[in-house]
Amino acid sequence: MVLARGLLRLSFPGIRFTRTLTSPACPGEGIYSNMLAEFSTEMDEAELRSQLKQLEQQLGDSAELRKAGRVAMDIDLMQYGGTRHHLDDWNRPYILRLLRYAMRVVAVLLLSVATLAVHASEDDKELLGKAIEYYQGGKYHESILAFEQLNKHYSLNPRFIAYLGMSYYKEMHYEEAARYLSSSLPDMKVYSPMEQAVYAYSCAESLFRLERYREAIKYYEQTLPLVSGNDKGDVLFHDAFAHYFTQGATEEVANLFTEAKEQYRANVNTATSQQTARLRQTENMLHGIIENLGLTDMAY
Repeated sequence: MVLARGLLRLSFPGIRFTRTLTSPACPGEGIYSNMLAEFSTEMDEAELRSQLKQLEQQLGDSAELRKAGRVAMDIDLMQYGGTRHHLDDWNRPYILRLLRYAMRVVAVLLLSVATLAVHASEDDKELLGKAIEYYQGGKYHESILAFEQLNKHYSLNPRFIAYLGMSYYKEMHYEEAARYLSSSLPDMKVYSPMEQAVYAYSCAESLFRLERYREAIKYYEQTLPLVSGNDKGDVLFHDAFAHYFTQGATEEVANLFTEAKEQYRANVNTATSQQTARLRQTENMLHGIIENLGLTDMAY
């Protein structure tokens, strides 16, 4: 449940949880621990169900275990908007008790974990919980130590590999950051565009700092469809420089700086001081490239 809460908080900021109650499971399965959670989301129902299924798998659940009658983690979508699901479950005594703790219902999940469904030692499960807490709390050095220790003995899922890569990025160890982030990104398509963008952009930035500009371009361009506004301006800004450092002053580079300028100018009211400075730098670079290439008919 500690791991489930941590992952759900990362996926759905603002999520709230009830207390935990236990309920009998099938004979031989021990007992279940249950809680309700509620949150708001812009995902449609199909996208939400897909993400919840991914979370179940990250938390140790699998079709093979289900066939054997064992449930490592079960996350049921009980209500989406005004539509209730699993109607028979709403009258279960433990759910009725848990509902008393839910202040409002927008989307309600039932999280159930069987106490006998164990795939790792208790020490390692506790270490994974600590690793996630370290990452969420900005203790990136401690996060690296914990995740690396687990990575020696287990095949960590792509999201945990991404957390490890982000921890290295925050600690400015760009070689390791690029290695872990690039390996996790192909399996991150099921997650929200915002989350994918963070990993792809951080991978690109790591490669940029390593002066591996051609590789960085791949991840900047992977990030572009996932962001908007000044965030898109930042991606275009760095993508333009990566192209500039690999091919010099070209019309393609001028176009990228022009796109970055347009994003920054369109969102000037929400720009940070760094983004305002980048707008000025973009305008200066664009002016110099246009003069160098003799592109007098290019809008500036």
